[in-house]
Amino acid sequence: MHIEEIKAIARRAHSDAAFREGLFSALQGNDHTEAVHAAWALTHLPKEDNNHIAYHREELTHKAISTPDTSLRRITLSLLERLDWSTDDPPEHYLQLLDFCFQHMMSADEPYGVRSLCMKLAYSISLPYPELLGELRQSLLLLEPTELGAGVRCTRNKLLKAIKQ
Repeated sequence: MHIEEIKAIARRAHSDAAFREGLFSALQGNDHTEAVHAAWALTHLPKEDNNHIAYHREELTHKAISTPDTSLRRITLSLLERLDWSTDDPPEHYLQLLDFCFQHMMSADEPYGVRSLCMKLAYSISLPYPELLGELRQSLLLLEPTELGAGVRCTRNKLLKAIKQ
């Protein structure tokens, strides 16, 4: 599928709630190609549609942490990264995603895009909790900058600076 087709699908999803829900269903379905295309289209929704993405936060979280496909994982994490994670009482799937992010941001086997998204999500989820921010800081410090790609290194440095402030 080409980017212009994806953008057209996203425009339709923006204005057609039933179509948008169909994309979320396709993302959860068994057809891998359809799931990737649906997720990719959803990443092109305007920011004002983040509430629709947030409504599916739990199922997106489960998809991100359970899929063996790195492309679908990266795209799903991109959708989750757009959301606000602050809450006084985080549900269980927040903590599952946080554990996943800590594990995968440290994994040299994980693609750079997934590692960067995991760092950003770990920061967003940890932000209201100083003890978790401290743990994130320590984890980020364990990552050797010379062994990271430029994008992951940049994300790491930005997050360390944000945590320090």
